[in-house]
Amino acid sequence: MSLHWTIDLYLTILIAVGGAGVQSAVAKVYIDDNTTIVNNKPFFPLGLYVGRGPRSREAFDALDEIADSPFNTILSYQINEGSIAQIRRYLDAVDQHGLKFIYSIKDLYQGTKYFPKRIGRYQGEEQMTRGIINEFKDHPAILAWYLNDELPVKYIPRLTKRYKLVKQLDPNHPAWIALFQVDELKSYLGTTDVIGTDPYPIPAYPMSMVSEWTQKTREAAGPKRAIWMVPQLHNAGLYRKDYADSPSPTLDEVRCMTYQSLVHGANGLIYYSFFDLKRDPLGFESRWADVKKVGEEVKRLTPILLSTEEPPKVQLSSGVKNIHFSAKQHDGKLYILAVNISREEHDAEFVISADAEKATVLFEGRALNIEIFRLKDTFQPLDVHVYEIGI
Repeated sequence: MSLHWTIDLYLTILIAVGGAGVQSAVAKVYIDDNTTIVNNKPFFPLGLYVGRGPRSREAFDALDEIADSPFNTILSYQINEGSIAQIRRYLDAVDQHGLKFIYSIKDLYQGTKYFPKRIGRYQGEEQMTRGIINEFKDHPAILAWYLNDELPVKYIPRLTKRYKLVKQLDPNHPAWIALFQVDELKSYLGTTDVIGTDPYPIPAYPMSMVSEWTQKTREAAGPKRAIWMVPQLHNAGLYRKDYADSPSPTLDEVRCMTYQSLVHGANGLIYYSFFDLKRDPLGFESRWADVKKVGEEVKRLTPILLSTEEPPKVQLSSGVKNIHFSAKQHDGKLYILAVNISREEHDAEFVISADAEKATVLFEGRALNIEIFRLKDTFQPLDVHVYEIGI
């Protein structure tokens, strides 16, 4: 009997005998009522897809740039392009930079485009899966396992089997998948703990696509399951010749997409992608500066996003369809996150069921009076306003 098999059997028996109480007692990362818990503390994954594998100096240099930013999580498609020792050194560096890592095993399905011949000494899809998870499941950098990147529904039997194997090998970290199949999401729920979708509206679709996809993701997932959305950073022309002249997402567009995701219930954001910023037609420095600005706002809002306090009722006056919002309460204050999903200017009036006189508009350096429970403001195209209200 191999050591790996013995450990796997022990974990299976332990969980079966002890039930959920045993698992929660040892879990390092788990989902509690749609919130990610890391070392017994709520955590909001604010991440980036990164390029290059652990054999590349560029991969290590990127850690310096990302650690000096608001982002706390990364995912690399190319993590398995190295020896076990090289992968471990890279994960050690991720941890030393204070970052969390979503480990991609999304290519470990024989017959798919990027299926590797081997990873270290492991060969075959099941042995590579078992080997990688047993090698790294106790590494402090690991946040989650990435099991599926847009594989079609015909793979669901294999995805279900893979998910069960991953949970048997490592009950202490969640699995995540990202899809574009927004009308088939419920079919995938048995293949993952966390689900997300990747709406990329620029240049061909309306910005409201992000709200629509996030809402569909939340409806499919239900209120208890975490959803980690994938907002667009990349220039679409990097992938499609017919989009060769496509503009790169602007600061306003990235901000609008981000807040649409948050307003409709995202519990994490993993942007696609940092490596595409490196080859963006506008240049890395200007794009990265914009992305960090948006990330700083989300980081500042994290305690509010993670709050479980029940807010007062907030309504939007009838007739305004393109202003989407959500209300949160934290530390005795009401917060309204509101976004204009259209490229037209709109006025909005929020009706608040709590007595308040003034609203501070975060990140803008201004304040508004609240008169007779009503807060009025104007939204420029794709505009975002975050209101902080003492109640």
